[in-house]
Amino acid sequence: MAEKLVAGIAQSSNPGQLEDALCSTPNVNCDKLAVITKDAPTTDHEESIVTFMHVGQGHTTTDTAHDVITGTTGIMTSMDPNVPNISSDNRYIGFFAEPHIIDHLADWPIPEDQVQNYNDAIEAGRSVVTYKTSTDEAPGVEQTFRDAGLRNVKTFVAPKG
Repeated sequence: MAEKLVAGIAQSSNPGQLEDALCSTPNVNCDKLAVITKDAPTTDHEESIVTFMHVGQGHTTTDTAHDVITGTTGIMTSMDPNVPNISSDNRYIGFFAEPHIIDHLADWPIPEDQVQNYNDAIEAGRSVVTYKTSTDEAPGVEQTFRDAGLRNVKTFVAPKG
């Protein structure tokens, strides 16, 4: 299991540019890269060795916090005391409220302000690049992200349990 999630903001979601910048280095296995973008899916995205997670494609996004059922990709809009494991989680707002993003990020403890920063970047046409890794590999991945020009590179530690 991955112990850390390294994330950064790329200026675009161009598959060729991201592959050239990130996949030619020894620190990054491109099979483990996931790029969150609002760009419409293209043949280049689909044929890339990098995983692209397209958001905002006909989905409504909101800045309202959703109640999330932990362990699934479901989103609930009201609290029901009879349903276990429901919590109001402000990390799942905007583009991060889409079920496939919730599933990918699972329980990673990304602070609310950072999620908003990522949402703002996606809204502005940039993309968020994520990489799940071990503790030992994380510093090399962080450096590769920075060397490739990614901004706001952060590492999040997996929750214990």
